[in-house]
Amino acid sequence: MEKPKKIYIIWSIFALFMISMNLRAPITSISPVLENIKTDLHMSSMSMSLLTALPVFCMGIFAPIAGKLSERFGLELTIALSILLIGAATALRLVASIPFLLLLTAVFAGIGIAIAGPLISGYIKKNFPASSSSMIGVYSAGMGIGASLSAGFVVPVMHAFHNSWNNALAIWAVFAVAGIIGWVPIIKTARQQKVTEEKSIMQKSRLPWGNRYAWLLTIIFGLQSGIYYSLATWLAPKVQENGYSATYAATAVTVFSITQMIASFVIPTLINNRSNRKPWMMLCALFSFVGIILLMLGDIPPIISAALMGIGAGGLFPITMILPLDATSTPKDASQWTAMIQFGGYMLSGFIPIFVGAVKDITHTYNIAFLALLFILAALMLLTSQVRSKNQPASSLDEIKTLGA
Repeated sequence: MEKPKKIYIIWSIFALFMISMNLRAPITSISPVLENIKTDLHMSSMSMSLLTALPVFCMGIFAPIAGKLSERFGLELTIALSILLIGAATALRLVASIPFLLLLTAVFAGIGIAIAGPLISGYIKKNFPASSSSMIGVYSAGMGIGASLSAGFVVPVMHAFHNSWNNALAIWAVFAVAGIIGWVPIIKTARQQKVTEEKSIMQKSRLPWGNRYAWLLTIIFGLQSGIYYSLATWLAPKVQENGYSATYAATAVTVFSITQMIASFVIPTLINNRSNRKPWMMLCALFSFVGIILLMLGDIPPIISAALMGIGAGGLFPITMILPLDATSTPKDASQWTAMIQFGGYMLSGFIPIFVGAVKDITHTYNIAFLALLFILAALMLLTSQVRSKNQPASSLDEIKTLGA
């Protein structure tokens, strides 16, 4: 391999990692300071859950437009613009002194994440077709580190700024600045490349609404995502309900994020050359199942429960992101499958944190709401049994046919 090309590949991996750090920080930074926001802005638990649910809904609603924007502005430039939107929304939290404005920042951040997510999958399929699982691991690890840093340091930053949660939430816009700077060479290189053939593919590709296997992956993605965002939102308050301090609760969230980050890199790397994804998905779901039970029982330190749930969530997300890449053959198809899966999946998952918050308001305890997460995990494991191997693309399966055919 020529040295300039090798350097560019290394830089591409680094830039992808930096971009990915933005895709969870606006959400995970909320949980450790949730009670502070609730007290200052006089919000209910259900309305507080919207800080997580709104971006998730937006990540679903706006995912289908990612392909159209990519066709108009180019894949790499559109990714940069979406990161810019996330950074602007995060910075706006500096002056979010009323509930409406704070919720609005959640909406804008969700739109940016919705556009970036499917296009990053397409970028990986385009530039790293032989090692897509490993690159999904880099992508997931970047999100995990961004989540870990924002969740772990948001409380110390708040204390450093005289207990201002506004400053503590807004500071993570620095991820967007760093990501865009690192992405500039990728945009410049993309402009120099001929993309006539790719544009032709883009114009012919459509979201796979009629494909049953795509719908199966959508539901699987939605369930695992809903569990993750429920834990990201309510883990810290649940730990505090168990009698631990806010600092300890923030530590538990950090452990959850760190173990998730490690698992999100290690597990995709391990399965890169394996065609059967099902055993790994089952194992990850089991980790989350056990972690939630131990947290509900309260007999062991919540940090251990957080670590188990982090391993489960950290494995499930990248695997569900790999599945549409397994089922497609072109970068555009990968983006479109991912867009559909994220559209339906995030719409489904957005209701789960709201449901947890509503049950908490009604029952005044998180245990019953967390019990519902166990049933969702059981349903996820049942659906996982239908996942196909890497060497069985959806288009070649007899039972995977378009609806109405």
